[in-house]
Amino acid sequence: FLLKARTSTTVPQQPHAFAPLAAGLPIVMAASAAFAPSLSDDALPSEWDDFGAVSGLAGAGLADSAPELLGWVLLPVLLMLAAWLAIPYLDWRSASSKPLEAHVARTSFQSAPGELVPPAWKAPELTLSVIVPAYNEEYRLPQMLDEAFSYLEGRAAASPGRFSYEVIVVDDGSSDATYTAALGSLHRQTAASGGRTTADATGLRQPSGGELRVLRLTANRGKGFAVKVGMMVARGQFLLMADADGATSIRDLERLERALGAQQGGSASQIAFGSRHHLKEEAMAQRAWHRNFLMNAFHVFAWFWVGGSVSDTQCGFKLFRAEVGKQIFASLHIYRWAFDIEVVVLSRLFGWHIAEVPVTWVEMPGSKLNLITGSLTMLRDIVLGKVLYATA
Repeated sequence: FLLKARTSTTVPQQPHAFAPLAAGLPIVMAASAAFAPSLSDDALPSEWDDFGAVSGLAGAGLADSAPELLGWVLLPVLLMLAAWLAIPYLDWRSASSKPLEAHVARTSFQSAPGELVPPAWKAPELTLSVIVPAYNEEYRLPQMLDEAFSYLEGRAAASPGRFSYEVIVVDDGSSDATYTAALGSLHRQTAASGGRTTADATGLRQPSGGELRVLRLTANRGKGFAVKVGMMVARGQFLLMADADGATSIRDLERLERALGAQQGGSASQIAFGSRHHLKEEAMAQRAWHRNFLMNAFHVFAWFWVGGSVSDTQCGFKLFRAEVGKQIFASLHIYRWAFDIEVVVLSRLFGWHIAEVPVTWVEMPGSKLNLITGSLTMLRDIVLGKVLYATA
């Protein structure tokens, strides 16, 4: 495959981490073919010409055919392995081959063609953008949004003209009513505010101090891609990534804000990661042994890629300065569960400092992460990411 440089209208073009994978795929395919015999008729035992003579393969005949049979077994296995390893590259290639707007099927707000993503030169319009990736979250999302609006409206009322916000829900191709559930929070907010709302261009009643914007993607591409879309669409000076389950209280935002304003080691932080590391012992005591085993294995592989600079890469509560978040997510390659680790890698490459901040956290039921497939996918993405960034 030949990768061509693509010019971004939002951030300067960065080297693609998947370039080595694209160049290496033909080599992998050729190597796997070497384990199999030629696909010509000569490769098949002559006894197979007659189905009734298959029994003649017994004894010495079977032993003579063993290398060929082994080759025929290994070929599909190696091809399937190569295809599975190439999934992150194919996902990234498919997504990056089209503009961001092409992946959005529906929005709750109006935007002119080509204006969904604000240009890089445009100054932030709001104080804060809260990005909420959601996949099949029709039951957990409403409570999280209600708590977020209650807190954010309180801050807006306490600081009129100085604090404004938007909540961006990115429906990652859900098969349930996640999109409708997100919009339903506006009706509850209207009732809770006693009618103190404003109407947007589409006629929706919005909170007086902020705005809810909901986007539905054309297909499920992973949490990392959903966060990327939200980050690129956001108009805030600060960009907060928050999980739809509400496991971390929205009020912990203030802890992350203080971390961005503090000087650490002579330099200010541009990114603040919420961390559950201080709750590790308590969480391990409550979890089943197999979940603890998988968690510890994941931390080992995460350390293999990024070292021990960040204790908790996976907490879904992260705050970015706008220019930093947009630069990092515009360069993101991994769109599934391990995307947080690539965020750490990219922050290092761009020279941004990460502050790790303890936050409150409650394990919520209804997780969409399958322990087996999720663990295998994370392992693949971490190993590939380490290799590709080391060689890119």
